[in-house]
Amino acid sequence: MDSTQVIEEGREAEDILKSDVFKKAFENYKEELLILWESTPAKDTELRETIYMSIKLLPEVEKHLRIFIEKGKINPSQITSLRGVLKK
Repeated sequence: MDSTQVIEEGREAEDILKSDVFKKAFENYKEELLILWESTPAKDTELRETIYMSIKLLPEVEKHLRIFIEKGKINPSQITSLRGVLKK
């Protein structure tokens, strides 16, 4: 993958994390999972564990988007390289 694509994916990931729609969807889904988890019978441990794991995995989605953002940041050597290309 070339650096231009990495930078673009970083910008896209940042747009997603800043999106009000994404934030609302993320929070609504988490809330739904919590309600479902609270309403499951105590004896249904398998379902409760599955829901619990789903709740715990939500921050991983955000983490991976942040990784795309960090990878997409332009570092000083890339700026120098881009300047060389633009001068030609």
